[in-house]
Amino acid sequence: MRALSELLSHKRDAGVYCVTHAYPVKEVEKAAKAADLAFFHIEGAKIEKKTQFLNHAALALHFPEYFGNNWDAFEDCLTDLSWVESETGYVIYFDHVDPLLEHAHSHFETLLELFTDAVEYWREQGRAMFVLIHGKGAKDLKLPSW
Repeated sequence: MRALSELLSHKRDAGVYCVTHAYPVKEVEKAAKAADLAFFHIEGAKIEKKTQFLNHAALALHFPEYFGNNWDAFEDCLTDLSWVESETGYVIYFDHVDPLLEHAHSHFETLLELFTDAVEYWREQGRAMFVLIHGKGAKDLKLPSW
């Protein structure tokens, strides 16, 4: 098993990854902080619908009150994050993704597109964004694995 610190220390490798090991949240947070990256955790065990995901994500990423609770607003906030203190970048650990993947597959595909676009946006801004996706079904996604 490769250490997450190895991945997160290489900012140029920022991206959306399927993590094949169920890392404890505290371990991911510790690796993010060691790499000087802001850390966010989205617990997906009970998320089966788009609206549930958006609500959980808004709380986990500390979105402002004006968050519009739709994909456009999610993308806007994901590419803003001005309320987060980080000069170097971000780590989003979305684990237990299987309920959303199973019950709202098309929304999950949209979510992956938005995460990928946000990674590119932050790369252009000189910051790294790592999105770590974990769940049994995540291995079937066309994502690089770690």
